Amino acid sequence: MKISPFTLKKFRDGIYVVILSIFLGGLFAFIMSVAVAGSFNLQKDFRYILLGTLTGFGVSSGILLLNEIFLKRKARPLWFSLLVTPFLQTALISFVYAFVFISLLGYDSFWKDSYLFHTVSFSLILTVLTSLYADIERLLGRHVLKGLLFGTYRRPKNEKRFVMFLDLAGSTAVAERLGSLKFHAFLNDFFCDIARPIINHGGEICKYVGDEAIITWPEKTAGLPYGPLLVFFAIDEIIKKRHNYYTSRYGLIPQFRAGLHFGSIVAGEMGLTRQEIAYSGDVMNTAARIQSECRLRNEIFLVSDETLSRLGEKADFPQSINIVSHGTVSLRGKSSDLAISAVRSA
Repeated sequence: MKISPFTLKKFRDGIYVVILSIFLGGLFAFIMSVAVAGSFNLQKDFRYILLGTLTGFGVSSGILLLNEIFLKRKARPLWFSLLVTPFLQTALISFVYAFVFISLLGYDSFWKDSYLFHTVSFSLILTVLTSLYADIERLLGRHVLKGLLFGTYRRPKNEKRFVMFLDLAGSTAVAERLGSLKFHAFLNDFFCDIARPIINHGGEICKYVGDEAIITWPEKTAGLPYGPLLVFFAIDEIIKKRHNYYTSRYGLIPQFRAGLHFGSIVAGEMGLTRQEIAYSGDVMNTAARIQSECRLRNEIFLVSDETLSRLGEKADFPQSINIVSHGTVSLRGKSSDLAISAVRSA
């Protein structure tokens, strides 16, 4: 069975957390051993280091499983995250630590030498910090948080990227039909559904602007050379599979259009009281203009010919798609005409 990039990413992130927890658990046990005994004895203190590493493994694995099965199955209010989540995590940490300690060092030693409060407090702080980092990363975006932390984009940089503007068609009429609150839920469901196919095809969601998602790919698409083309149809397939859900809850299914372009963008930190890593440049504007041509030309996916040539020879494109030229067009704000083509499902 082939593992999707989305699932692989979640698995890889979990492995990183577990390995870090094992290391920090062993380090904490080492520090506590030296602090209590005043010196380090390998033969005597090895069991405590083993205790720390096994506890780190058990706690991190247990927290990840708890999150996957219960805590993050659905969106929860802030009071739940502040009160209930730490309580559940503390209970799990205490159980894992007690089980590992008694298994290694015995029941009698647990009440005398376990330093239960110190260990649970240390593990809980690490768990809270890890969860906080994951939540902030989810809010800002994976590469945004990393870029802000390490100052990668402190000074603006030129990057070559594929840029797609994906727009919900007929959103004004849909909003009037559903009402503002239900339309917000409709948008949220749509944006959540498209996340997995975007990641599976090497894309990154740059931001949401109203009813529009801006998606980018680096110049080298990590073994997915046609990801920027195929992602549109992967999204379409996901939405079709969710047909019953959308029709039962909203009475309609999302219709969308997209424009794709390739070129040089400028990436850099933007803002003071609210910072983000923003992309700017002609390629952003052009991709938006190409997307706006879809409605005028009765197409759902338009791509600049420049982008198609960058992706490879048309003869080598997947047989699941057809390329239909629309010739050159004059786009608003552009000084020269641009050749565009429709990409359709074969």
